[in-house]
Amino acid sequence: MAEILSDELVAGARRDGFVFPVPVLSPDRARYYLDRFEEFERDHAERAPRRLMVKPHVLFPWMVELGTTPALLDAIERLIGPDILLTSSAVWVKDGNDPSFTTWHQDSAYFGYEPLEVWGAWIGLTDSLIRHGCLRYKPGSHLRDEMDHTETWAADNLLARGQMIPEFDETGVVDAEVRAGEATIHHFRTAHSSKPNTTEERRIGVLFVYCPPHVRPSLGRFPAMLVRGEDRHGHFDRDPVPDRVMDPAMLDYLNTFLDGYFDPALRSEAERRAAEA
Repeated sequence: MAEILSDELVAGARRDGFVFPVPVLSPDRARYYLDRFEEFERDHAERAPRRLMVKPHVLFPWMVELGTTPALLDAIERLIGPDILLTSSAVWVKDGNDPSFTTWHQDSAYFGYEPLEVWGAWIGLTDSLIRHGCLRYKPGSHLRDEMDHTETWAADNLLARGQMIPEFDETGVVDAEVRAGEATIHHFRTAHSSKPNTTEERRIGVLFVYCPPHVRPSLGRFPAMLVRGEDRHGHFDRDPVPDRVMDPAMLDYLNTFLDGYFDPALRSEAERRAAEA
């Protein structure tokens, strides 16, 4: 395994809750995947799911290929070990001069994992700089308990519920600028946000979420895809692997997950803990 992350970078990621930029693709290869995504937009837009924020990799063979890029998995292995499950994914798009944003939130708020040894890798298919509305992190926020979130359902908020941490202290926030082909990797509890894209250029990134197989889904059975090593625990069901873009059976499978994720009855982790107290 190539040392894509040095011991120093791994220590910094565990301390801060994130590490960037991590080179995982050449610019040409990033352009290849961008072309595949834009082909999908041209050819299948009328059949696309509402939002590509929960497991869209089951629709695209090229996305599974991207999520199993050796350099990317080498970096993830340095953080969670040699056995790796891909549990979810998302495609985040901000067009030129797009007012869309994401409020301060933690990815872990609406997913249940025990223990929370879960990391997300956000790969730029385009440059994602401050002016494009890159990710912003609060260092060390992953070391705290889950924060309370409120749901705004705001139209320009890219998050499914417009969830946000109210009165968030932005002291010490870091802008995670990456170029096309670079990744920013963060712990699933690290608080992060992004601002609107103020340029004429598109900002497109793909997020993959990984955990080791000893992690358990705590909200019932949940599927995942084994992408490296072995699963000796069996806590997760298996996601199907797509063999063509937008297979109707895969689209039905994905829409079932979207129905559950957008269910207003789904509560955040902080709310679940309070109800159990």
